[in-house]
Amino acid sequence: MLVNAIVDKLKQGTIPTVYLFSDTDTVPEPPYVVVKPETGSLPNTRQFRIIVHANQGQFDLLEKYAFIELDRMLLGGVIDDEGYRYKLYVNGFTDIMPEPDDNTFFMERIYFTPLRSG
Repeated sequence: MLVNAIVDKLKQGTIPTVYLFSDTDTVPEPPYVVVKPETGSLPNTRQFRIIVHANQGQFDLLEKYAFIELDRMLLGGVIDDEGYRYKLYVNGFTDIMPEPDDNTFFMERIYFTPLRSG
């Protein structure tokens, strides 16, 4: 699956704790990354919200990871478990905000990819 390929690719980065949205019952120690698949805002696309969590005072880490490292890892595309390559494109971001559930701060980067037909 495409989302698993994205999670696996992100686990190779400087924040190795990466999981799929709703895939864990316990919140890991920060920093950590959540990948949330969503319906694309454009026809025939799939969108992925990459949510980076860190402790207060780690804002540099959030911005470097969201704006530099994610692009380096994802803009070259990913290959799913069936061997299909998907090109990802940036579709926006959410600036740093507090997360009341676990007292972290988070930043989101949004990517999309055209879906394969057939």
